[in-house]
Amino acid sequence: MNSSEIFDSVVQYLESVIGSGGKVDYSEVGRIAVSPAALFQRIFIFVSGISIADYTRKRRLTLAGCDLENNDISVMDVAVKYGFDSHSSFTRAFKEHHGITPSEAKQGTSKLNDYPPINFSDMRFIGGKRIMAEMKKITYKEIPERMMVGYHYKTDFYKAGEVWQKYFQSDAYEKLRSIDEACFCCDDIDPCDSIALMYDFEGKDSFNFIIGDYVKSGTELPEGFIAKNIPAGLTAHIQIEGNGIPDIIASAYILITEAIEKTDKKIDFDNFYWCEVYTIERFTKPQKKGEKVIIDYIMPVI
Repeated sequence: MNSSEIFDSVVQYLESVIGSGGKVDYSEVGRIAVSPAALFQRIFIFVSGISIADYTRKRRLTLAGCDLENNDISVMDVAVKYGFDSHSSFTRAFKEHHGITPSEAKQGTSKLNDYPPINFSDMRFIGGKRIMAEMKKITYKEIPERMMVGYHYKTDFYKAGEVWQKYFQSDAYEKLRSIDEACFCCDDIDPCDSIALMYDFEGKDSFNFIIGDYVKSGTELPEGFIAKNIPAGLTAHIQIEGNGIPDIIASAYILITEAIEKTDKKIDFDNFYWCEVYTIERFTKPQKKGEKVIIDYIMPVI
């Protein structure tokens, strides 16, 4: 199944939940997407411009408006049908979305604010605009066992920017430099200013986040640092170019999965981690010159 088929399958599932008034099972979303649910939610937002929660809410209210306008059905029955637990909460949400009350919608004299189902038939468009990012390179490398070390944060995708600010305001860089140079082990990674590792995705959008660097297993850590062991194995190393971080992140998942599929490999979700590398040559220097930048990605594959 290619990326667009995955997204369309997730939307079909969401539409079935919306129509039945049920709640979204994010573990089911992850199963359909063959991806940690939290990671897929991040990609869904970047690709569609809306979160899964907001999408389901807009679609419920759209269908509710259609029912009220075209069927002889009570407001309360519609509220229950689409998963609202009270007349007042439904009325409040309905008016916020449509600009009129459910009772006014039944009169059929005002135009409703319809939100149609998302169609991912062309995965290279976001909100009607072409994705401005490009796959530059993909290689596969066997890596030795190693540790990702640095400051650890428990966060989500909405607060990740704040985490980066905390990191750069901290003493992490000085602590990394205090580690014996012989302990740094990544011949497969070019000189960089920062590396971020995301792993153990939980619930809707929570995950563990380490910003720091890779070192040899068993390295003594500076105070306050945490280590995540990365097993030896096959990894995909991907370079994606864009005008800036948002453009790249918006299309990274699509470009990466498409590239891996074309080489008859699969992302190893049993041992999954998502690593972003901001190299000096491809990210820092071009950024200072106002040029396009490249973010390097590393993840396990089978």
